Amino acid sequence: MLVQNETGKNDISWPGRLDQVSTAIKRTAKTGVCILNGIIGDYLHDQQNELAYSMQLYFQNEPLDLTPECLNISHPNITSKACILVHGLACDETIWNYADDGETTYGSLLQRDLGYTPFYLRYNTGRHVSENGKLFSTVLSDLLRAYPKPLEEIILIAHSMGGLVTRSACDYGTEDQTDWVNKVRRVFFLGAPHLGAPLEKFVNVVSWILKAVPRPYTKLSGDILDLRSSGIKDLRFGYLRDEDWIRQDPDALLKNNKKTIPLLAGASHYVITGTLTKDPRHPVTQWFGDGLVRQPSATGQSSQDRHDIPFIPGHHREFPQVGHLKLTRSPGVYQQIKSWCQEASSSGSSHYQKANL
Repeated sequence: MLVQNETGKNDISWPGRLDQVSTAIKRTAKTGVCILNGIIGDYLHDQQNELAYSMQLYFQNEPLDLTPECLNISHPNITSKACILVHGLACDETIWNYADDGETTYGSLLQRDLGYTPFYLRYNTGRHVSENGKLFSTVLSDLLRAYPKPLEEIILIAHSMGGLVTRSACDYGTEDQTDWVNKVRRVFFLGAPHLGAPLEKFVNVVSWILKAVPRPYTKLSGDILDLRSSGIKDLRFGYLRDEDWIRQDPDALLKNNKKTIPLLAGASHYVITGTLTKDPRHPVTQWFGDGLVRQPSATGQSSQDRHDIPFIPGHHREFPQVGHLKLTRSPGVYQQIKSWCQEASSSGSSHYQKANL
């Protein structure tokens, strides 16, 4: 509600201001719960704490019951094409909301432009990637069974840790011979640390050094650092399977136990990366990539051949001066996703394509 002050200018009334304050408090509290799930989400889950997120599909900030009736209510114009958006560490589905318009997301734009029905995954990012991968596969099976019309196509759009959860789900879904994997046509990875995140590797080294120093307070500092969640530790090398971490020391110094798994057969895979600087050759970008994930990790280029990921060179696009979080709500990134979705067949010869935003 607007009222005019003595100068003739519009002011927000006290009820309006209270509404704004209430909204800000709720948003801050929600952000805090997201961060808690990222940092100690595995502990919250083990303790059956009510703050621990359970995995569920959301639409317009509301959880969905996967029944034909509920899907028809939430999506009155449901189509035979679905897109699933998967957030990253310490986030929830609101990470996809455009800053200047909370109603706009890649999902809503794909619905408007290409007829995809959008769904948004929320999950506890502190749990192991492989645990979330298996749960995601189950959720997609439930969605397929509840879908009120024949579902012909699924596309997956995954940011950061969400890319690892998505690959894990695809692998477990294939292993279990689920029907949903045969519906996936395209998978988009936005700043996903396929080969690991440098920050988690750095923390692993720091905690190991602190615990090696023969001083009680430094050892305590190292022990505190080691309390970070299983999900965060999985980011060290991009773990995807239970076998990567079961019966392994999660705090061993830079020990990579990762098993190699294939990309989902029958689906096209696309990689989008960002940089902190305009010049992709700038030392800052070479060292820090988009701020959290470096390009070799996001594109699966490993110095060890067994960890290489065979992404098609032409299926990579880099966006200068688009940081890690901005990859989830960039008009340029959306246009690229839309363009790839419109292509009847994909081809390309250049691994690096510079985007002018």
